[in-house]
This record gives sequence, structure tokens and C-alpha cells, in this order.
Amino acid sequence: MNLLDLLLYGTEPIQQYINHPRLKVYQVDFRQVDAVVEATRDVDAVIHLGGIVGDPACAIDEDLTTEINLMATRMIAEVSKGSGVNRFIFASTCSVYGASEQKLDERSELNPVSLYARSKIASERVLMKMADENFAPVILRFGTVYGLSGRTRFDLVVNLLTAKAVIDSQITIFGGDQWRPFIHVDDAALAIVQVLEAPLAAVRNQIYNVGSNDQNYTIKQIGDIIHRLVPTAEIIPADAGYDPRNYWVSFDKIRKSLDFTPRWTIEQGAMQVIEAIKSNKVGDYKDAKYSNAKFYTEEGIFRLTRREDRWAYQLLNETPAGVEVVIDL
Repeated sequence: MNLLDLLLYGTEPIQQYINHPRLKVYQVDFRQVDAVVEATRDVDAVIHLGGIVGDPACAIDEDLTTEINLMATRMIAEVSKGSGVNRFIFASTCSVYGASEQKLDERSELNPVSLYARSKIASERVLMKMADENFAPVILRFGTVYGLSGRTRFDLVVNLLTAKAVIDSQITIFGGDQWRPFIHVDDAALAIVQVLEAPLAAVRNQIYNVGSNDQNYTIKQIGDIIHRLVPTAEIIPADAGYDPRNYWVSFDKIRKSLDFTPRWTIEQGAMQVIEAIKSNKVGDYKDAKYSNAKFYTEEGIFRLTRREDRWAYQLLNETPAGVEVVIDL
């Protein structure tokens, strides 16, 4: 197995696996074509998880976000296809649904409200255009992730509100009526494994929302769950910083097609975070290493060289939601 990653956050997130005899680590920027060629040689499947993730992080430098999230995805897919890779699994997001009052499934109209979501939609369309009898992309639209990982994030709502409840005795709710689908990071990994193990004919060229119907919650409901676990914390309503995203997502397809059932609940994930904080397993939740946008800003990641690509800008900025794009690759 090959892992290609720049390792911006160091090797700590993969420390327990880094010396595994069946793992080869390429510490390199995935925009480097020759490295991607080497890493995809003699492999059957590629799982593309890399990118700038989250609305605030993507908004810091929009040109760089376009280069990394869209242009590099196209290149990695083209190299993979040329290397004979059959199965290409792409990490997308339920953020592509944006803001809607309807219950949404994989056939619903997309309504992105951020560059992050637009970059994922454009990448999805590029990958589907590349599909043929030998190259099968699979799109996984993940819900909002929570829980502990090798590099736990505290810029995600469940983790953040839980940390604030424990450390600051406050649970600040912006708006509160917005719906979100949630999934534990371990269950997100489980979904990838199930897609890898499924017969190729069953998953080729498919889009799956990844989560479970019973983990669609409003932000206020998330606050109430955390308050029950940390009753000493005060719930504080707030209007500033309101997030316009609002989507209730159906996960019937992945449950029926792949028998996918998440193992974690919000309560269990929040308790996992509480215990990690109290045992000092994680440090100061406000530290930049736990937040994508803060890390990129403070560590100067956005000094990376950018390249121009008018094709990418046109696809991102001129394509109406819900309109299929045909691209001459």
C-alpha cells in the first residue's frame, strides 16, 4: 500500500502505521506529477482524500484552493487512469447541497454556497466524465465529521462545541435551526473500506451520501446533546457568524446498496472528546494544529506557488448549480 501526502501536520497522525512493512510513504506534494505516477504504479485502487477542506480554509486563498482541490484532482485521476487503476474513490462532501428546505438524496439539485463545495462539485463532474469500462470513479459525499482521529479537528461543530463546553463552560450556538448530517471519522473510514471491498460492478460510477438518517440534527439539537453530557456548561445563543448551510440528507442508498450502518452516535463521539480532553490526550483545542484555517494562516502554507488554469476558473465560477458540464479533457 502506498501513501502519498505532504505531511503538513507531521507524522504524528500516522505514527502507529508509518513503519508498517506493507506501507510505503511518499512525503511529497500531490501536485507533483512524477510522484503520483510512481505512487500509482501497479495499484488497483486510489483513495483521493487530499485537499483544502472546509469553507473558511478554502476562502483564504481561492486561487490555491482551485489549484489543489480541482486541478490536482483532475491530474491525479488522469495519471491513475493511465496507470490502469480501476477504482478511484473520491472524498466529496454533503456541503454540495448548500441550503435547501427539502430532504436531499444523491439525485437532488446541488446548491453550493462556498468555494469548498463548488470545488468538490467540479471535481465530481470531471471524474464522472473520465469514467469508462476500465476506470470507475466512486464519489463519497461525507456528512460533517466528528470524533477523535490521528489529527483531531476542533473546527468541526461537534468537537468544537464539546471542547468549549468542557474548557470554557459555554456552548455557543450560531442560529441553531440549520440541519446537518453527521458521521464519526471511524465510520467515514468504514464506508471507504466497504466501497473498496464491494464488487466493482456494484459501485462503479456511483455517488453515495455517507452517513445515516438518524444522525441528521439541527445545530441546536447538537448543543442540547452536549449540554446533557456537560450540564455545567451554559448554552449561549448568537446571531453573528451565522452559517447559511442547511441540509437534511437521505442515506438510504448507501444503506440499501452496501448495507452501511454507522457504529458511532453523536453522544458516543462527544464523550470520546470529553474523555480525551480530561485525560490530556489532546492539548489546547484552540491550537492552530487542530484547525485547518488557523493552521494554514499561521503556518504560512499559502505561500505555495500557484498556477493559472482558465479551464478550472470557468468550470468553478460560470457553471450554474444542477447543470451538467461536458469538458474536453
